[in-house]
Amino acid sequence: MEENKKIKRLAITAGIFVFAIILVSAIFIVARARFSATLDLVVAPASAEVMIDGKKYENGKYEFEPGEKTVVITKDGFESQEMMVNLIANETTKLYTYLLPADGSYAWYLEHEDDMMLLNTIGDAEAAKAGKAYLEKNPIVVVLPIVYANYDSDWNYTEYRIDGGSFDGCKTEFCLKITDTTGGNYEAALEVIRGKGFLPENFEILYEYKPIEPLK
Repeated sequence: MEENKKIKRLAITAGIFVFAIILVSAIFIVARARFSATLDLVVAPASAEVMIDGKKYENGKYEFEPGEKTVVITKDGFESQEMMVNLIANETTKLYTYLLPADGSYAWYLEHEDDMMLLNTIGDAEAAKAGKAYLEKNPIVVVLPIVYANYDSDWNYTEYRIDGGSFDGCKTEFCLKITDTTGGNYEAALEVIRGKGFLPENFEILYEYKPIEPLK
């Protein structure tokens, strides 16, 4: 009888322990779900004060509830920044930014190696972001430049190239430019563009006949 009571007490204790583990796990899961937005924070100088919704943070990664956050970055002798950052559930948002001294110079960074390294990291991130945005807006750049240089069966030589970007005479932010060195290849170049999966009519296209200059 006493043995049965002991077994019963052990069973109850084990049950309470298991329930406690389940409860703690559930609380942890709910907390993780609540703080599901990640902020990757890199600010230069590292000694700048970063306040997010009134709470102080340093460079690093943090979990937040999704939504808009007010970010204020200050340092004595530097221009301050204040911005709104929208944090999205289950996504990482990068906040890479820097402050400049009140005189607008980079003298501080030239004199502080660690902060210069941070500035370089921020610059690389900004360049990568700009490159990604440019690629998304102008996906044809993946296949550019297109260079055609070929002899046919009669040894007639054809050469032209297609580049993309901003050129003199371009009325939009992004143009295609056909540079034809043997002449008469405008339509052929358009067919090559179509063959790459893009419609020429979606672009402003510049054409330049630039014959090969004979060697003197």
